[in-house]
Amino acid sequence: MYRIIRQKNRKGVFEEKIYGVLTDFDLASWRDDLKKDFTQTSQQRTGTPPYMAYGLLDGSEPLHLYRHDLESLFYIMLILATHYEIKTPEEGDKGGIRLRDGELPYRRWFNQPLYADLASFKRDSFSNSQDLDLSPAFEDFRDWLWDLRLSFRHGIRAKENYEESIAERRRKGGRSKKKAAPKFDDETLGGYFDYSALIDPVRRLKGELKGLIIRFDSSLSV
Repeated sequence: MYRIIRQKNRKGVFEEKIYGVLTDFDLASWRDDLKKDFTQTSQQRTGTPPYMAYGLLDGSEPLHLYRHDLESLFYIMLILATHYEIKTPEEGDKGGIRLRDGELPYRRWFNQPLYADLASFKRDSFSNSQDLDLSPAFEDFRDWLWDLRLSFRHGIRAKENYEESIAERRRKGGRSKKKAAPKFDDETLGGYFDYSALIDPVRRLKGELKGLIIRFDSSLSV
């Protein structure tokens, strides 16, 4: 949802600005409570399956992390930009947003009875190098979505490489002469997928999205 707020500008003239508002805090939980009180995979899943992180769907990542919410935001943007079109009153009967005609790229995400199958489809989508079939109305989202998919792909590979190195050490019984590998940052997939990865590409948007106000400075984040 959003809220319109009237504020005075530097010249003393009132202007209306739109601010996004995050709601449903009554459904939120402290992460430390989730670690100790909700240890089953099913208790870590929140949301609608087509928009849920694949690691939560297949149970490979049992604890709900912040990046899982970022992954869900990516899926929301992806489905919106590939499954829907926007028509003006001149182009359609009443105009507005509506489902595209023809075969939708991710339709099968919505009719999978098994979480594991849905998770597999989602994981494969990150390794897919094919271009995105975007609705013309969302063409300006292309670079943003591409950058997000690429960041997540790099993060997945980094995690796989880390897990393979740990497995190799265990296979050798810990006798490897290499220094112990630093602990992998699972919260950000090795630094590849965090809030800055989501928001920084916005600065390079083109078309009608160019000039979107970003109230975030990654250089100041901790």
